[in-house]
Amino acid sequence: MNKTSEIEFQSWLKNSEGLNLEFKKAENSFNESKDLPDYCSAIANEGGGKLILGVSDNKTITGSKAFKNTYHTVPNKILQSIGIRVDIEECYFSNKRVLIFHIPSRPSGIIIASTGNYKYPMRVGSSLMEMNSEKIKEIVTETIPDFSSTIVEGFNISDVDIEAISIFSALWAQKQNKPEYKNYPIDKTLKAIGAMTDKGLNYACLILFGKKERIDELLPGAEIIFEWRQEKKIRYDSRINWREPFFKIFDNIWGAINARNIRIPFHEGFIQREIFSFTEEPVREAVLNAVTHRDYRINSASIFIKASPEEIVINSPGGFLPGITQSNILEKSEWRNRRIAEIFEKAGLVERSGQGMEIIFGSTIKEGKGLPGFSGSDQYAVQLTIPAVIKDENFILYIEKIGNEKQISLSFEEILELENIREKRKLHNPIFKNKFLDLGIIERIGNTSGSKYVLSHKYYAFKGKPGLYTRIVGISRDEKKHLIVKHIQKNKKGFARDFVDIFPDLTQKDISNLLQELKKEGKISHEGTDKSGCWVLLN
Repeated sequence: MNKTSEIEFQSWLKNSEGLNLEFKKAENSFNESKDLPDYCSAIANEGGGKLILGVSDNKTITGSKAFKNTYHTVPNKILQSIGIRVDIEECYFSNKRVLIFHIPSRPSGIIIASTGNYKYPMRVGSSLMEMNSEKIKEIVTETIPDFSSTIVEGFNISDVDIEAISIFSALWAQKQNKPEYKNYPIDKTLKAIGAMTDKGLNYACLILFGKKERIDELLPGAEIIFEWRQEKKIRYDSRINWREPFFKIFDNIWGAINARNIRIPFHEGFIQREIFSFTEEPVREAVLNAVTHRDYRINSASIFIKASPEEIVINSPGGFLPGITQSNILEKSEWRNRRIAEIFEKAGLVERSGQGMEIIFGSTIKEGKGLPGFSGSDQYAVQLTIPAVIKDENFILYIEKIGNEKQISLSFEEILELENIREKRKLHNPIFKNKFLDLGIIERIGNTSGSKYVLSHKYYAFKGKPGLYTRIVGISRDEKKHLIVKHIQKNKKGFARDFVDIFPDLTQKDISNLLQELKKEGKISHEGTDKSGCWVLLN
């Protein structure tokens, strides 16, 4: 951030306040919890601008004591509260202290929510108000132009790397079963795949096929950095930087990761099997996904691949696209750089659009490593973590055993649901519930709306942990009713609070159902009111 000059500041004073410029006197203070997030959010929602403290409504420089000695801590607080990074500059004009908040524009399709007096503030003249439904709809339906289709000024055919385009042509010919593609002239190939138009060569061409020196000059952020750490620590043990045409280096990236791969042996009876920490297909998919989806307009950041024996983390500049979240990324797909994605598809590097995440998630689940995650992602970067350590080798064998015994092939969605059940998460897609129950893969605990599902006894027996199954499932329904009768027999009566203490994991409805069953069986009856009454034995 360049320091604001007095000439620039004076030019702002000559302008009227509006959507992108706000002056506040704030002579002694400025409300940090309400007004600050509101104005920062509103200005960001209008495309970014300046909030200036220490200037009155009539443009007189009054000076401000707001955030004296603490202004350098405010950007982090703003980031934590509304999710955008605001740079703050402390300046002195006419010997008066002025604070300038440099507020970036919201990402396309994203509304910045405030933690102040408004949820989604917007500017109306020099005032704030709640964003109306028309404005909200206008923002969320915005589309992001395809950066990779944008023509690069000064980038010509002579700047294309011959080796990179040759590698692509061979893959393209093989994928399409057209040997003649390998002999196409460069310009014919580039036009055929959309990397070149009558207006010139685009950024997809530069990123995938451009010579290193031209990438250095025109798009230095198009870089992939690999770091290896033998243990979790701040400093890396080795590091490799690639700023070259992607088709020239994509095999080298996997080679660098694979060179540090760890073989993980395990046994299936007397047969030794093995899994590797890093599996080629999901790692390649993750790298391709990062190259396709990163925001190349952020030239100050690169794609980072950080690997260790525990995990591989891929950080890609640019947050999730509008409408994409961590929770729906497996169901929805959007492209930030569609032209790059289409060229990858032509080369056979990806099978079809939107399938990459299924491959990544499906692979780690089948290998017993658990689920990948997006912890650490924000609106400036997407961070994908792929686990490298086997959590449950028996789960791998159990899925295979199911397929062999039942002569079925489980889909990705079904395997994902089984992983959710294994991790004791809620069953997300009820469409598979009855199929799993009929196949004996899972079992239901409880008969009410609070029922939960667990992997069947077969899994825990296969795992060699039948005791764990018993603890998870708990005692049977008849055993629970027997405990109720035993309690009443011992204490002459039983109150509702007693049964809550006996069965802390059951809902009140579950307990009530047990009591009503015993009542119908003629074993107990209720005396007194519903709230203060008690249960007694009939025999």
